[in-house]
Amino acid sequence: MLDENNQLIQCIMDFQSKGKTAECSQYQQMLHRNLVYLATIADSNQNMQSLLPAVSMDG
Repeated sequence: MLDENNQLIQCIMDFQSKGKTAECSQYQQMLHRNLVYLATIADSNQNMQSLLPAVSMDG
């Protein structure tokens, strides 16, 4: 997904550099959806970590 996001950003930058801002919209929406998805996963992982007991490394 990170590679896909990189490609989306490149497309957005290419269109913007050519003054074709209207064409950027669909790519921006796709990038936004991917970023929200990744943030949701990161948030759920963080929440899971807070529920797990601390692991002692003393032993």
